[in-house]
Amino acid sequence: MADRRDSLDDFWTAMREEAPLPLGDVLARIEAQALAERPVPGARVAAQPWWRGVLAAVGGWPGAAGLATACALGVWLGIDPPAALDGVWTGETAALEALGVDPLSGYDLAWLEG
Repeated sequence: MADRRDSLDDFWTAMREEAPLPLGDVLARIEAQALAERPVPGARVAAQPWWRGVLAAVGGWPGAAGLATACALGVWLGIDPPAALDGVWTGETAALEALGVDPLSGYDLAWLEG
């Protein structure tokens, strides 16, 4: 067993001393293949106007239509509010004190936790 181990040690030592070199033009072919696989730069994209980014952010034309509708409704209700909403606008029916609700009651348990 020791003879076999010694012969393997000699073999590994000899392998470490000789650095294997690639044969012929292997490195040149690998480089050529890598350069062939590299993506070709495309045409430059023209700069988009700022409003196209905003339009895309709100969801396109359907989102812009919804925003325009909400804006028009807000202006309409601001100029000529319906009579049924008079109590809500003045805050008489929506007062939290009138309902007996503490707006910070949800934090009671959070304050008790250590």
